Amino acid sequence: MEIKAYENDIFYDNMGMRLWERRHQQLDKYIEKERTLDIGCNDGKFIQRLAHSLDFNFIAGLDIDLEVLKEACDNIVYDQIQDCLRSNRKSECWIKLFHGNALKKYKQLKQMNFELITLIEVVEHLQLEQLDDLCENVFGYLNPQRIIITTPNSDFNVYFKQLNPKFVLRHPDHKFEFSQQQFLEWTSALASKYHYSTIYEGVGQHKSGDLSNGYASQICIFTKIKDYENNFVYDQEDIQCVLQHCLPYDGRTDEQKLADDIIMNYSRFSLQYSNDIDDFEYDLLSQLDDSDILMRIRDLPRIEYLEEMIKQNSNRFSIYQNDYLLLKLNY
Repeated sequence: MEIKAYENDIFYDNMGMRLWERRHQQLDKYIEKERTLDIGCNDGKFIQRLAHSLDFNFIAGLDIDLEVLKEACDNIVYDQIQDCLRSNRKSECWIKLFHGNALKKYKQLKQMNFELITLIEVVEHLQLEQLDDLCENVFGYLNPQRIIITTPNSDFNVYFKQLNPKFVLRHPDHKFEFSQQQFLEWTSALASKYHYSTIYEGVGQHKSGDLSNGYASQICIFTKIKDYENNFVYDQEDIQCVLQHCLPYDGRTDEQKLADDIIMNYSRFSLQYSNDIDDFEYDLLSQLDDSDILMRIRDLPRIEYLEEMIKQNSNRFSIYQNDYLLLKLNY
């Protein structure tokens, strides 16, 4: 049995967002410009969300299910929003997806020096006895600056009419679900052992506003107080990288962008007033009230910057100064 909690009337959300979307949105305020690893990344939706920010230069995902990783690859590589972000992204942002086991200590992951690791609705898919190995790997071996864990809150299950003594968990693959008290005790013990502080939050409030049973998902944000001294031996098995993708970005310098803008606008105006760009009479520009070229120039902090750039590219441009600065391409 699987509870589609975001498709029933349990929650109130005037934006019509599903629970997983609200969960991702809730985490936004805790996500900074960090080298991030999303363990149990599934179809890559959270990585997609991070990739829509311009702040990241490296995001990675790990999952044991190769089929969902293939879906994640498609979601990330063919994300059309990235084409819209290209002109605003100034530097490289690499996304890597790995097929592997979160319980294993991979040397390659350790060498990537992740600052943030997220486990979003992951721990409940493991057996309770596997949690120690998972946490030793994440908190001890990888030991990032911050860790975020979200997991279902079993106290909230009283609102799901579909659950009964035969079906007590929300998803057929869940091995357990923590109550609020159990989650607090577990995360507090982790924080104490591995030297982290904690902040608790939740997402998915019941439509009545009643918080006596908490939120549908409970969240713990761990921040490292000091390094955990360890001498862990990494597994000899290599992790499999299934995607290495650089998001589209505009790597031109400011000078190159300005030069290209001038060329584009000059060509556009030339074609507008003449069938032959070589026959274009420059004084036709005086008929334009407010050309894009001139607007672009006025947007610069200092006109001297533009003049210096043109001097450095004198083989491409020359300056005509009358009432305002005019540019002519040197063919």
